[in-house]
Order: sequence, then structure tokens, then C-alpha cells
Amino acid sequence: MGHSTDLKSADGTTTDDTDFATTVARVLANVAENLTENRPAESLDNRELLTSIDAEAYKVCGRSIGSRSAHVSRAAMLTAPAATGSITRGEYALRLRRTLGLADNGDAEGGDA
Repeated sequence: MGHSTDLKSADGTTTDDTDFATTVARVLANVAENLTENRPAESLDNRELLTSIDAEAYKVCGRSIGSRSAHVSRAAMLTAPAATGSITRGEYALRLRRTLGLADNGDAEGGDA
């Protein structure tokens, strides 16, 4: 039997997996958009990134502080690429988009044009 903290059901059913993955991807895409639109040339702060992921999960999950938003937030944090070294918010947004398989549209900071 599964526990409320399990990301997948104990019986292995995948009915909700696609919806869950889509929700996590939406959270990360929203974070990337926020980082690009707000101070993209500034240095990325890890605490700010974690807060942004939590806030987007809360919004995407219907502004609910239930277990679903916690699961989505945790999965988004695990899916997001590591923010190592000195990186701008715009550069990190580009990494997020690449992680999600989104096409590089050339508007992110740090790209070669």
C-alpha cells in the first residue's frame, strides 16, 4: 500500500503519471519565464530559485497547499539542473528550457548569436 508521500502509486499504475509530468514541466517552464523576464542579467540565488519553484508549484496546483503541490515542487526541484558556480538568471532559464526539451528561441542571456 502506498503512502501519502509516494510520488507513484504502490500498484504501479501510470494513469496520472503523464498529468504529473506535465504539471512538473509547467512549473519549470514558468520558473524559466520568470527568470528571463525579471532581472535576467543578475546572478542566480539558490534560495530564490527554490522559493520560485515552490511558488510556481503552488500556483499551478490551484493555489493549494496540499500534498500534490508538495509532490510537484519536490519533483521539479529534482528535475531542475544544478545551479553550480556563478550563473545569471537568464543563463539558468536557458538550462531549464533545454532540460524540458524546449527549443532555444535565442532570447535567453548568454547564447551565441
